[in-house]
Amino acid sequence: MTDGEQDDRYIQVIIDRVSDALDRPFQYRMPRGLCAAPRVGMQVLVPFRSGKINAFVVGVQRDPDVQDTKDVLSVLEHEPALGPEMIDLSYWLSRRFFLRWSEAIHLCLPPARNKVKKRFVERVFAAVDQDILREEAGRLKLRAFRQALILEFLAAAALEGLDWPELRQKTGADRRSLLALRERGLLEIRSHSAERSPWPREQSVTKNEAGLRLTEEQQRAFEEIELALDRPTSRDILLHGITGSGKTELYFLAMERVLRQGKQAILLVPEIALTPHMITLLRERFPGQVGMLHSGLTPGERFDQWWKIKERKVNIVLGSRSAIFAPLDALGLIVMDEEHENTYRQDDSPRYHARDVARWRARHHGALLLLGSATPSLETYAESLRGTVKMLKLRERVPGRFLPSVEVVDMREGYGARRRSVFSRRLYESVKQALAAGEQVILFLNRRGFAGVELCRSCGFVVECPHCSVSLTYHSSPEHLQCHYCTFRREPYRECPHCRSLSIGNFGLGTQKLEKQVREAFPQAGVIRLDSDVTSARGVHEKVWRAFKEQQASILIGTQMIAKGHDFPGVTLVGVIAADINLHLPDFRAGEKTFQLLTQVSGRAGRGEKRGKVIVQTFSPDHYSIRAALDQDYTQFIQEEARRRRLLHYPPFTDLLIFGCSAREEAKALAAAEELSFQLAARLDLGEELLGPSPAPIKRVKGLYRYHVVYKGNHLQAKNQLLRETIWNYRRSLTGEVRVTVDFNPLMML
Repeated sequence: MTDGEQDDRYIQVIIDRVSDALDRPFQYRMPRGLCAAPRVGMQVLVPFRSGKINAFVVGVQRDPDVQDTKDVLSVLEHEPALGPEMIDLSYWLSRRFFLRWSEAIHLCLPPARNKVKKRFVERVFAAVDQDILREEAGRLKLRAFRQALILEFLAAAALEGLDWPELRQKTGADRRSLLALRERGLLEIRSHSAERSPWPREQSVTKNEAGLRLTEEQQRAFEEIELALDRPTSRDILLHGITGSGKTELYFLAMERVLRQGKQAILLVPEIALTPHMITLLRERFPGQVGMLHSGLTPGERFDQWWKIKERKVNIVLGSRSAIFAPLDALGLIVMDEEHENTYRQDDSPRYHARDVARWRARHHGALLLLGSATPSLETYAESLRGTVKMLKLRERVPGRFLPSVEVVDMREGYGARRRSVFSRRLYESVKQALAAGEQVILFLNRRGFAGVELCRSCGFVVECPHCSVSLTYHSSPEHLQCHYCTFRREPYRECPHCRSLSIGNFGLGTQKLEKQVREAFPQAGVIRLDSDVTSARGVHEKVWRAFKEQQASILIGTQMIAKGHDFPGVTLVGVIAADINLHLPDFRAGEKTFQLLTQVSGRAGRGEKRGKVIVQTFSPDHYSIRAALDQDYTQFIQEEARRRRLLHYPPFTDLLIFGCSAREEAKALAAAEELSFQLAARLDLGEELLGPSPAPIKRVKGLYRYHVVYKGNHLQAKNQLLRETIWNYRRSLTGEVRVTVDFNPLMML
C-alpha cells in the first residue's frame, strides 16, 4: 500500500459499505483523464454490480490482477483527507478488533464529513489609504451616517480588515451601504473560510510561561522522559503518580520539548468533563497551538477543528477517545492521562481501545507514548513488569499538599434502625464542620437518577423496562421512569399493576435523591450536581466546573465525572456515599473499577493549603479493593487482583473473545449461539477454553435477547485470521434475524 507514480493505472479499493461479503479489496482501472497519479486514501466513485458506489483507495499498482477490470467513474477528492498512515492503521484495527475494513476507515475520516461543509464569511478590506477613508467618513456623516461608520471602523482596522457580520453588528449598516462604498472604490469584499470556534470569542488567553518548580521526584522522572524523547525506543513510559503529584506539569514539559523539535502532540483525557480544566491550562501554556476533538463539540466545530489540525495550524490536540485519530503527520508525543479509564474503550461497533491505537501510532511515528495514572490498569502494570513499559513513580504530592486522611464507616452498624438519611453521623458532622469553616465538599455517588428501582412493598413487583432485562430508574425532575440502556421512558405507577396496591414507590438511591437530602440537611449551602442527566445540554460541563472552581457553591454532588482530574483547592472533604454500589456486578473487573474510583475521588480532597479528609460509607468494609483504597495502597491491591485474575485465567494473563448472538426471539439467539459454539470448538487448540453459550448478564437489551460464547486462550491474535473467517462464514449463513458480534478483550461483560 504505497503511493502510486505517474504510470500507475490500477487501484485497490474498499467499498464504502459495511458488509462481510465486501470486506476485501476490489480492483479498478484509473483512466488517465480522471487522475494522472492516483493516491492511497483518496475517495472515488466506482461501478459496482448494477449501480454506483463510493470507495476508498487502499492500494495502487502498475499491472492488473484480473481481466476486464472496470474503470473508475470519478475521483471524489484529488487531495485525499486520509493518507497512507490512516489506511494502514484502519487495516490493523479491522484485524485486531474484528471490524470490517470500511468500519475502521470511517473512524479515521473527518467528522460529520457528509453533513457539514466549510463555512465562508465575507471580509471587508480598505481599498484606499486610511486618511482618505477618514476624510470620506467626515463628508458622509450628515447624509449617510452608516456608511461613515463603516469607513471609520475600516480605517481603524488598517490592513487586517473586518468580517462583514462583525462590521454590520458594530455599525447597524445594511448591505446596500456596503455595496455603495464598494462601487466608489473605497473598499473590497473578499470571501474566506471561517472557523466555528469551540471556545467563546470573548475568552482571552494570556501566555503562562512559568510552570511549577519540580520536586526531586518530578525532575528524575522528567529526565527519563527527555531521554525517551531524544532517543526513541520501543518502550512506552508509565507515569505512576499518586493524585496531586504533578503529572500534568510533566505532560506540559514533554510537550514543550516536542514542539521545540518541530513535532506534534496529542493529549487524551478520559471524560469530556475534564476538557474545560485542561483546555484552560493548555491554552495558557501554549496559546494558538491547541486544537480540540471530542463529541461535546457541535458537528461544525468538530469538522473545522479536524481540518485545522490536518492543515497543521495547531500542533497540540486535546480530546477524549476519538482524538487519537487526529490527522497529525509529525507526531512526537502521545499522552494518555488516567490511562486506566474504561471510557478509552469503545464498546459499541466499531470497537477499539484508544491505548492500542495510541501504541500503534507511536510506533509508526517513532513517538513516545506517555501513560499517566494514580491507579494503572492491571494490563499496563503487567507490561511494566515484563519490561515492555517503563514505570516511573511519583510517590509524593507536590510541596504544600498532603494526602488526605481516610476513614471508613461501616453502614451495617445500626442499619436496622431504619435511618432515612443517606448520611452516617460521622459524615453529617464532617460536612457541617467543613461548611462552617468556609470550605468545600464533594459527595460522590456512582448512580444517577433519584432512586434505583420502582417497587411494590406489598408484593415485591419491580418495574422493568419492556425492552431490556433491567429495572427502570426513577427520576424526579421531571418525574419519570427511565431505562439507562435503551432510553425508554414512562410515567411512574400510582398503583401496583400486579396487585393493585398503593404501596408502590421508589426505592434505592441516586444522585437526584442525594441532592434533595443534601439540600434538606444543609439548606444554607450552595449545592450543584454533575452527572450525565445534568450535562446533556451543551456547555454545562464547563459552567458547573467554573462555578465550583470559583466557589459559587459549597457542595458538589456527582458520579464518576467528578472523580478524576479535577483540581479544586477549596475542597477539604470528600464523602463517598456508597463505596460498594458497583462492587458485586457480574464483571471480573468490578473490584479493579471500585478501587480505581475510590482512589481517584479520594484524590480530590486536600489539593489546596489545608489537609483533606475522606469518609467512605460502605456495607463491605472488608472487601480487598475497598480495604486497599482506604489504605491508599496500590501495590496491596494489584497483587491480590493479579492473583485472582491469574487463577481464573482472565486478562491480562490470557486473551478473551466474547462472541455475542442476539435476536428478537430468544430461541433463535440461543440456537445461533449453540451452533457458533460448535463451530468454534473445532478450532480449539491445547490450553484454550470455550465457555457457553449462556445468557448475557443483562439478558435483553433494546428488545434483543443476548447469548454469549466466551473463548479464552493465550495469544489469540495469532489465530485472528482463522477465527475471523469462521465468524464471517457463519454470519453469511444466518438470516437477518440474528446478529453476531465479536469483542476482543472487552472491559465490560454485561
